[in-house]
Amino acid sequence: MKISIEQAKTIYREAIDPMASDGESASWWEEVTAEVEEVASARTERDAAAVIAWWHHDWSLVSDTPGAAVRRIRRAARAGR
Repeated sequence: MKISIEQAKTIYREAIDPMASDGESASWWEEVTAEVEEVASARTERDAAAVIAWWHHDWSLVSDTPGAAVRRIRRAARAGR
C-alpha cells in the first residue's frame, strides 16, 4: 500500500499523536510514512506490531502498546482509502 506523506500525517495524528506537527523534519515524516505503510500492509497485527515495537519506551509513558497502536493505524489507514 502506497501512502503519501500527507496521508501518513493524517493517519499518525489520528492513531498516535494528534499534536504531531508539520514542524517535524521532512526526514522524520518520511520515516513515519514508511512505517505507517509497513503497518498498514503487514499480513498480521503481530507482524505490524513488530514494525513499531521499537517505540516501546514511548508506549509505556502513555500506557499504550504496539498492538493497540497497530489497530488504530490500520483502522485509520483503511478509513483514508
